[in-house]
Amino acid sequence: MEQYNPEEMRMNYRALQSGDPRMRAIRNAAAAAEQANDLPWAIRFHHDLIHESVFSGDRYQALVDFPQYLALVKRDPELEKENLWDTLWMFKWIVEAATEFYQIEKVQVIRWFSEYRRMLLENGYSLRSWYEKRAIFFSYCDRAKMRMDFDRFLECKPDAMSDGEASELDSTVRFALESGNREQAMKAAHQILDRNLRTEEVPCKTYLYLLRDAMKRGDQAEAEKYAVPLRALCSGQRFQLEPIGTVLCYDAAADPARGLEFYAKNKALREGSRNPFLCFWFDRGVAMLLKAAAKQGLSMKEINGTVLTPEQLAVQAEAMMQNCRDLAGKFDARNGSDFFTAALD
Repeated sequence: MEQYNPEEMRMNYRALQSGDPRMRAIRNAAAAAEQANDLPWAIRFHHDLIHESVFSGDRYQALVDFPQYLALVKRDPELEKENLWDTLWMFKWIVEAATEFYQIEKVQVIRWFSEYRRMLLENGYSLRSWYEKRAIFFSYCDRAKMRMDFDRFLECKPDAMSDGEASELDSTVRFALESGNREQAMKAAHQILDRNLRTEEVPCKTYLYLLRDAMKRGDQAEAEKYAVPLRALCSGQRFQLEPIGTVLCYDAAADPARGLEFYAKNKALREGSRNPFLCFWFDRGVAMLLKAAAKQGLSMKEINGTVLTPEQLAVQAEAMMQNCRDLAGKFDARNGSDFFTAALD
């Protein structure tokens, strides 16, 4: 049996390819630390695993591992205090990620929100991040509460737990549009775009919200203006299945032939994803696109050279739509709403 060496283990997995290969190595390191009763290193390894899952995975492993991380830090009050900052930031990731997995019961999501709120208040932090993340969850099940949380998010002062200016402006675009305040949304969007503010998701998500709004209002010219940069930002990005699916929805109405090319280029990104939220939005776009293409008598040439006939596209469209209906039913049952089912109309 190899000698237990946590420093070497960490160095080794940091050298691995990001994503599943690294997560497997971190899981092994965490198990070794727990077997050695090395609580400090077990906590570090679980933190690294959750971080990797959130930023280089589909968030699934983070949700599985988070309860174990919490149990470890609570074993020792000194270690709990020492890891407070990391724990608070992980709570932010987890309450947002839980929205995307119908397998996490609503009562558990609410329980995590309650614990995160308690920890923020006990340690002197603003509730700004808490209201922002809870508004995301309520956007799929209680629009009135979403609007109230958005207002309170804006009222609370920014602090060290805030996501930063670019991300918070992006949230303002989203919730202002969903609350019917386009003037407020466009003001925030212009700050992001005119100043070229960027994060891993901004301005990709910003263009996503603007495109959805333009499509909802039937403004073809404005929708095209946002679809062009969004297409470039999300293409080839395996964690941008939601904006890719939205571009496919747009192409279904505007230009199915162009949409087929975009879909063929990004089809492989969907394979192996364990995130049902991302899969729903991607499959929804594919279903609408393939149905529109089949109606126009179009064929699709895939990357491997295979050509799908209009009839085959129609069959695939119905299969994709059925998968969306199944996912929508599961999300709506968890959330106590009809948001996802209505999104298929």
